[in-house]
Amino acid sequence: MKRWVFEAVAIAVAVTMLGYFVSRALYMHDMALPSGQPFFGDYMAFWSAGRAALDGHAHEIHERTMLWQVQQDVAPGVKFFAPWNSPPTFLMLVSVLALMPYPLSAVVFLVSTLVLFGFAIRRFLPDARALIFPFTSPTVVYQMATVQAGMLIAGVNALAIRWLDKRPELAGALIGFLAIKPHIALLWPLFLALTGRWRVFISAALAVIAFATTAGLIFGFETYPNWFESLDYSQRLISEQRITTPAYASLYANLLGLHAPQALAIGLHSLSAIAGVIVACIVFRKGDVLLGGAALCAATLLVSPYLFFYDFTTLLVGAALLGAPRSPLGYAATIFAWGTSLSVALGQIVVLPICPLAAWLVLITAFTRARSAAPLPAPAPQL
Repeated sequence: MKRWVFEAVAIAVAVTMLGYFVSRALYMHDMALPSGQPFFGDYMAFWSAGRAALDGHAHEIHERTMLWQVQQDVAPGVKFFAPWNSPPTFLMLVSVLALMPYPLSAVVFLVSTLVLFGFAIRRFLPDARALIFPFTSPTVVYQMATVQAGMLIAGVNALAIRWLDKRPELAGALIGFLAIKPHIALLWPLFLALTGRWRVFISAALAVIAFATTAGLIFGFETYPNWFESLDYSQRLISEQRITTPAYASLYANLLGLHAPQALAIGLHSLSAIAGVIVACIVFRKGDVLLGGAALCAATLLVSPYLFFYDFTTLLVGAALLGAPRSPLGYAATIFAWGTSLSVALGQIVVLPICPLAAWLVLITAFTRARSAAPLPAPAPQL
């Protein structure tokens, strides 16, 4: 099938989705949609947590009563509470953003992360026209309505991979920045160790220590145990399916959505995660930065049971790292990576593990290419 056909379909899907979001926004009242959800969606949690921290309540941001009052003050029409589940490192960023009024802050965050994501992923695309691939992806388009951190995390991952050997200290600092979402950075230490990139490894470790210490000094180190305690609530969002089921993206959550028993769901998820890490490690050892980066992006999204559709923005980076599709498997990987968040719409009818399937397709594609490629010399140890 010709390239323009894929592009036409992608643009049509994106325009349809944006039209739907605009039609909902027309009925906004008191910063709330007709459904009672906040305008700009999940960003309400970001801004209200930052605002509370600026007002001296950083130690209380995981408590519903206080944060709910902040949200009601800015959006009195909202009927649904947006909890803050992130670490103090992320609180540093959202506190700066909360210096602006809520609507302006959301637009600034959305536009800046969109630009960062576009700039970063463009480094791995053959031409500017190929930007149609990420920018029409439902995963990205959904974030126009529910402003999340998916594009920020994906952009940082992409730039870190790009600068691994060219700017190792800066790459390490970017990896350290991922401490705002630690479960999306779990495989970076393994990747760096297996490829012998010790300068990046040390830089990343120092960046995490500095980042976490600074956040503790600003907000108080008691905010860390408060965050750890809140993780139980975060996990129960998944295990008890407390929010809209189609938003979940891990195999564990998808299986629960299909009414699988807890033991079976976590067991199959664990097997998938372990297998994914093993396959990724094999790709890492081959020494190809692009294929290793693709495997890193894909396997990371198979590990954590706590994932939502917007986390799969990082899989778009993994698909871009694979380059132009060369086989039916490559086309499947690209198409599924592009369409992961269609699971949100399809999930209204039936819950399907589209996101983990897409991650596996990208990972297997990276593995098959790495296996068939001539082995590259390992990079010289970085001291």
